[in-house]
Amino acid sequence: MSARGGVVLIALMVVSGACRVDELELDGKRCPCAPGWTCEVATETCVRDPSVDAAVSDGADVDAPGGDGGAIDAAGDGGGDGGAATSCLGSSGGAAVFTDDLGDLIGWVTRGGSWSAVGGEVVQSDTGGGLTYAFPAGTSSFTDYRVAVTARRLGGASSGTMELALRVAPSGDGHYHCAWAATTGALALRWTRSNGTLGGTLAQVTVDVGAIAGYDPAAPVVLEGQVQGTQLRCCVRGIGGAITQATDNRYGAGSPGIRTGSQATAFDDLDVRAP
Repeated sequence: MSARGGVVLIALMVVSGACRVDELELDGKRCPCAPGWTCEVATETCVRDPSVDAAVSDGADVDAPGGDGGAIDAAGDGGGDGGAATSCLGSSGGAAVFTDDLGDLIGWVTRGGSWSAVGGEVVQSDTGGGLTYAFPAGTSSFTDYRVAVTARRLGGASSGTMELALRVAPSGDGHYHCAWAATTGALALRWTRSNGTLGGTLAQVTVDVGAIAGYDPAAPVVLEGQVQGTQLRCCVRGIGGAITQATDNRYGAGSPGIRTGSQATAFDDLDVRAP
């Protein structure tokens, strides 16, 4: 090797070593959290996402949601695999118990609103208020489960919400619902009475979406919810701090579903799994 070549080799080794950055340790830091970490609601602190650790240990590539400063990339992974590798609930789900790509409304029950299948999505186009939800028939006996769905805002009131319905009662309209207001960053767990009127809010958190670089309230996101015993949880995948939970015993069983509040919304890829 020539002297000049040796100098070049040494220089490359120095540069390579200088570019190595130790992994940040975020345990105990306050939310919102960096990619690969989830927000623990009880303490409002960051904990490492065990599903990301598993992916890394298996040698798989792990994408950092929103890491490029653009809009959150959540479309396309909300249903088919249940989001096991990227769940915002802090752990991967169990076996699939129901899936639907929402290419049509065959086998679905709709209540209120204006529902249709458009371009491979299920769309609720009524931007008015009132009770507006849909759920798959034959699922009223479901008890404990988690559900994920891709949703995108199409228009309506600035406070309008895209929602997951949880434990829709076999009779009447009673259920829990996880509501995300994409324009304001408000995420709420609510319940509806069996007569269809709003019962109240069980838990709520608000994220400063204006501080998210490239944030687009019309971009698709993945909503996730879980009911297990009296424990209720919901979150928005890829948006730090958008997670909340509550305890309630009003409804012990019922269908998973989709819902809107004063907003037109498109839904895609519903996936229901064991918790």
